[in-house]
Amino acid sequence: MQALKREGFSTEWGYTEPMHLAREIERRLERLVEGATAAVFRGRMHPVDIADRMVRQLEFLDKEGFAGPEIPNVIIVSMSPQDIDPSIDREALAAELAVAADYTAAERGWRTNGKITVEVKTDPSVPRGVIECDGTTRVGLLQPWGQLIGVEGAGAYHLVDNRITVGRAYDCDITIASPEVSRQHLLIVRSGGGFQASDLGSSNGTFINGARLEGSSTPIVPGDSIVIGSLPFGFRTV
Repeated sequence: MQALKREGFSTEWGYTEPMHLAREIERRLERLVEGATAAVFRGRMHPVDIADRMVRQLEFLDKEGFAGPEIPNVIIVSMSPQDIDPSIDREALAAELAVAADYTAAERGWRTNGKITVEVKTDPSVPRGVIECDGTTRVGLLQPWGQLIGVEGAGAYHLVDNRITVGRAYDCDITIASPEVSRQHLLIVRSGGGFQASDLGSSNGTFINGARLEGSSTPIVPGDSIVIGSLPFGFRTV
């Protein structure tokens, strides 16, 4: 996977403005230790290096959920006491690592089921130069990044996670109580700075700008028309 780099973030994260966002995260991590000399980190990990190792570890935490790959949203980062400078504000570091984890989840299209939080712990059993990640899921609210807007009184629905299921079943993220909609009808994914839609084998189909979805996922952009069964919606980001 792509990871944070001490000398700068990769240009291949896939966002519309990848370097701008990645460098902003790096600057935020750098500000945690403004004024510190290089000697402070001799034999210890710099916050950007901690983020780099955490990002790599997240891939080992992903699992297959009902909507596809997902990761825990409560992440525990454990490291050797000798690797972290005692002057670093751990709460501030944890907050910035959560930003990096959230960025990674959106880039990879991982579902999180709630806001990502990170806790930084020291553990003498962890070898120096290594971090260990574990996590659990605490279902919670997320800020919407997009919407499906009903064109003919079909309602407006918020898109909040990186993987959203749409259907008639109550366990879908967006439940549309219409006989035209299958129980599991549509999957919408945010990843790599873009958006994709996949029909889940529905009876009445999904249509993007008049064309029926077939086979693998299809890119969608804000302003596209999405017809679910016979119900028309407009797709927008917020």
